[in-house]
Order: sequence, then C-alpha cells, then structure tokens
Amino acid sequence: MAITISQQPQAFTPAYNDQYITALSNQLAQPEFKYKVEVDVTYLLNGTPTTSTFIYFHVPRPDGTLVFNAMETVKNFINHFMNPNDFNIVECVNSKVDVSIDIIETYTGGPGTTSTITYKAWNASLTEKEAHYSIYNYGDFISSNSEIKLFNVGKSAILPNNIVTINQDVFFQFVKPADLFRIDYRVIDTNGVDILNSYSYTGSMTTNKIYQINASPQLAINQSFTIAEDYFIQVVFLKSNLTTVIGSYTFKIGSLCTKHEVNRIYYLNRYGGISSFPFEMLSTQTIDLKTSEVSLGNKELISGVYTSLPYKHETFTVSTEETYMVNLQTNWITAQQSIYLEELFSSPLKWLVNEDADYGDLFAYVPITSMSKQYLINKHENMKLFNYGIDVKLSIKETRQRAL
Repeated sequence: MAITISQQPQAFTPAYNDQYITALSNQLAQPEFKYKVEVDVTYLLNGTPTTSTFIYFHVPRPDGTLVFNAMETVKNFINHFMNPNDFNIVECVNSKVDVSIDIIETYTGGPGTTSTITYKAWNASLTEKEAHYSIYNYGDFISSNSEIKLFNVGKSAILPNNIVTINQDVFFQFVKPADLFRIDYRVIDTNGVDILNSYSYTGSMTTNKIYQINASPQLAINQSFTIAEDYFIQVVFLKSNLTTVIGSYTFKIGSLCTKHEVNRIYYLNRYGGISSFPFEMLSTQTIDLKTSEVSLGNKELISGVYTSLPYKHETFTVSTEETYMVNLQTNWITAQQSIYLEELFSSPLKWLVNEDADYGDLFAYVPITSMSKQYLINKHENMKLFNYGIDVKLSIKETRQRAL
C-alpha cells in the first residue's frame, strides 16, 4: 500500500493562490475506493492556537489520481493586518496559518496508507505568472537567515521614490527567520554616514511568524531625536552578535514638491504588506446625498378654517445620508511608478490619509473604495512622464435629523 505525491504546496505558499495536491494510490482496485482528504488549519483564536478540521472524500479521476485544491479552505482563516501609529514589533495575527493535510486511502476493509503534507500559507495573492508552479519559489518572498525579504512592492521599501515625508508611515512586514535577533532604527546625518541616534524596536518575535514595524520619521520624534529634511532613516536587521546584518533599508526624509495638500493612499499589496502612494496635485471633494421623503400634507384646522400655514412643510425628509467622494491626482510619474499605482488600483483594502493633518489622529486613516473602473497602462515609449487621477469613495457616511 502506498500513495505517491507528485505535486504539493511549497513550505510557504500564498493563501489566495491555488494550493494543488496531486496524488496516486496503488490500491485503486480495492472495492469502494476513495481518497479521504483531511485538512487541518491552525490559527490563533483570542490568542490561543486553534485547529479547525475539514474532511473531503474524492472519487479518483479516470486515471486514478487525486487532484485537490486547498485554497478555498485555507484562505478563510487568513486575516489582513494594518496597525498604524504603533512603533513596537507587532505580530500580524493570522496573516500566516499552518496547514496539515492527510491523504488517506479508504475502501471496504480499509483504511489504508496515510500521507501527510504540511506547509504555511500567508496573506498573499500573487499574479498568475509569479504563482505558476514552474516559476514560484517561496525563497523569493520569505526571509531567510541571510536576507530579510519585506512584503513591499518592488525592490525599494519606499515607493514611488526612496523619500519619506515627516508624517508618512512606513510599514515593514516580514517573516521572522531563526537568526534574526534585533531590529535597529537609526537617524543618519545628511552625509548618509554618521549615525546621530539609534533605537532598538521592542517586542518579542517567534520564528516563521509575520511581524510589522513602522519606520516612520515620527518614531524619531517620539524618541526626542533631532530630525530634519535631508536626514536619513536606516532600519537594520541584526543577528545575535549584533554585527552581522541580514537586512538594511535606508531612505531619505524629504518633502513633496507641491502647493496643494498631500493625500496618501495606503493599501494592501499582493504580498500581504501595506504600501502607499502619494497624490500631490489638486484634489476635489464632493458629497453624494441620498434622502428618503414622505408627504403628509400641511393643512390643519385653524380657528374653524381648514387651511395651511405658509411656512409649514408638506414633504418631510425622514432620512439623510451623505457619502463623500474624492478625486485624487498624482504628480508627474514614470512608467515604472505607474506599475506600483496599478497595484493600488486593484487592491481590496485602501485607506486615505491627509498628510497635512496632525499625525496620530485616531480618525486619520479613512477606509475608502475605488470608484474608478478603468486603469490606463502607460508605456515609457509613449510618454516620458504622465499623471493619473483616481476617484474614491470614503466609507464614512454622515446622517442628519429627521424632519418629523
């Protein structure tokens, strides 16, 4: 009795892509033969590791194989994570779950052999090309003891350029490798060399879990460090000897050249991290008003005369709902930067932040949905620089008093 596994998910697999398992038993001739697939997903429930089990029975395909896709089961346990204004090391709870799948031969007089597959699924939805079975390699996305891989768009941690503004949040999300011991945040002089101040992020970490840190310039302000435009922020990932670096990201503090308010959209990227993009040009805001009305008449008996008073309403508004719409415009961007904007366009989770407002305001992050249904892909060959507009709807809905 034996089961041969010819395809299975890799050790780290994107939860929102196919997770195919193909298997072949040598007991197909047994009476009432079926494959029993038992899927165990382990996640955190109120801080406690919890396992949910799902059982499926599959009749073999005509060639005797089992083809099973665990994606629909696994992705239901994945959570998105975004925690602004927290400068500690924070676990992205349930951004990663542990999966164990048993393939069991069942037949009259059975069961037979069991084969077990284990892997981890994380909050990612790669493109068809990135996730293709012949191309995908989890080492391209998951940190190792020799290199920290951030769940950010593109090679740069900061997009669309390597400059951050004073009020910008800079989220780093990553899988903790075994050898990662400490993460340092450094303020570096305008020469890009001399370390003026250093801070070590606080918070415990466990290997193979996903964590978030915020490398905003506001962290330096919270630590009473002196910062200014043209200083640099450097985030360094260190091994236990505190000299071996397995990851280092440096970016410059600057400002965006605009005479308008800067609106920034933070969004869930394909890799499960939080990226952002600034909209620096003139934005416009409108209000979409929806009302429900009822007509009751305005006549009444006054001094024996059935009449109406001129100021009395006949139609009454019983409910009012205001929805805010904003049109945002980018500055002039390149073809490469437009690729990053394209990912924002299709993201299922977005937040709008006005960078001219006070940092840390509880209401600074406003959930939004995109109302734009088309995205024009521009090529460098056609135009050197171009700008984009996007229409978004704020999730905030204001109401008013009833007229009755």
